[in-house]
Amino acid sequence: MIKEEEMIIVWEAPKLTPPEFRLYYDEQGKVICYTCEKLDGNYIIIDARTFAEGRPDIRVINGKISTVNPNAIVSKLMPDKEGQLTTEEDISIIVDSSYKGNTTTWKIHTYELK
Repeated sequence: MIKEEEMIIVWEAPKLTPPEFRLYYDEQGKVICYTCEKLDGNYIIIDARTFAEGRPDIRVINGKISTVNPNAIVSKLMPDKEGQLTTEEDISIIVDSSYKGNTTTWKIHTYELK
């Protein structure tokens, strides 16, 4: 029989993992939300200060945060390897991969003017 004074309780603290702050944005680089959750969509990992500020007026351009004037940001529809598939003759006609004619793929590219 074990006596009460002979019992030793060992307790290990759980390992703490720091949170991963994420900024989710849409195709044009506009902020969708700030969160620590893992959601579907485009995101970048940000620092705690940027997360705490939670600014809705910033843009994400080429995976980096931009705080420039909105008038200094240009978006342009350009041919690309991924994006929306259209006919080669008229980009306003959207088709799918089963289309038999010539096609072109288009995507919006956003640039920051300096």
